[in-house]
Amino acid sequence: MPEIKRLVILLPGFEHMPLEAHYRRFVREAGKTAPVYDMAFTKPSALEVDSIENNIALGRFSLDTRGDDWSTHTDFVLYGLGDITLFYASRNPVTRLLGGLFALLDFILSGTFFRFLMTSWRYALFFVYPLLVIAGIMAAALGTGYLVDDLFPHSPFVLPGTSLLAGICLLWFAAARLHLLLLMDDWTFARDMARGKRPEVMKKMENVILHAGSLISNAPNGTEIIVAAHSLGAICALPIINEALSRDASRRYGLLTVGSSLLKVALHPSADRLRDCVANAAQSKTTWIDAQSLTDPMNFYKSDPIRDLNIAKGRSPVLMQVRFRHQLCDEAYRAIRRDFFRVHRQFVFGVDKRTRYSWHAIL
Repeated sequence: MPEIKRLVILLPGFEHMPLEAHYRRFVREAGKTAPVYDMAFTKPSALEVDSIENNIALGRFSLDTRGDDWSTHTDFVLYGLGDITLFYASRNPVTRLLGGLFALLDFILSGTFFRFLMTSWRYALFFVYPLLVIAGIMAAALGTGYLVDDLFPHSPFVLPGTSLLAGICLLWFAAARLHLLLLMDDWTFARDMARGKRPEVMKKMENVILHAGSLISNAPNGTEIIVAAHSLGAICALPIINEALSRDASRRYGLLTVGSSLLKVALHPSADRLRDCVANAAQSKTTWIDAQSLTDPMNFYKSDPIRDLNIAKGRSPVLMQVRFRHQLCDEAYRAIRRDFFRVHRQFVFGVDKRTRYSWHAIL
């Protein structure tokens, strides 16, 4: 039985997790998924952590997988995009909040929000969510101020002081429990990527693209190449495929995007370079699978990047519409369904039941 050789470039979403945590999650969830698909794998190699230029962490590990009549040796290369998200998260809370509001305003004034509405109304609701949280905080803080002011009507400092204190407490709660500041960072990052702002971040992304392109071009002939991305990792995946095509357009590449936020950036009028990368991938021999889920409010459900970006020539991805309810036992699904961040991560978690989509089974 011949063994397939495969190189997988892994690109996580917008969350600050160290490479070690991504590695442990991948191995744990792969172990859960493998028997569901009648697969078995050997103990993976230990994670080797390194870094590339501009302090981007890089992890490598390998895995041997087999089924009834096949076997695969896969080398995984995992890029620490969390190093980029940490840049945003390390700023002070006021800067993070104001930066996110400015980014949201940019998406409205540029018309991008209205493109969200036409492409996926569910995603438009996700866009509005942080604005509703902030509006609710302001209303609750002011209401608290007026309530306390009624008890102490002769002090001019009670209303503004109480409102400010209540607002700070509610913002802390929203940051801790409702992921408000993470969302603000997420939108700031998306705006920066669309407009090519923040040179230090753009340089980090460019280093990842060039490094991955070099690894792919140096892979031995006969090696299967897959670039796999979750969420906002997709805006790095398409430029990597584009870089690989610029080096060798005759080779066939695989692209897997799951819970993709590609259109979040690509629909912005300033994101010409990203749209060009999508067009080049669509017009190449690249096999592209895009997995979407109705349950996840943070992806563009029922979207087609080629159609929705008005790309005239090229093949659309294979669109997989996933129902997490059908992949998980009832207890597991009930445990995650009201936590939209956890639902969004389910794309890269293991499954209890066999369907046509599984992150680990495909890779």
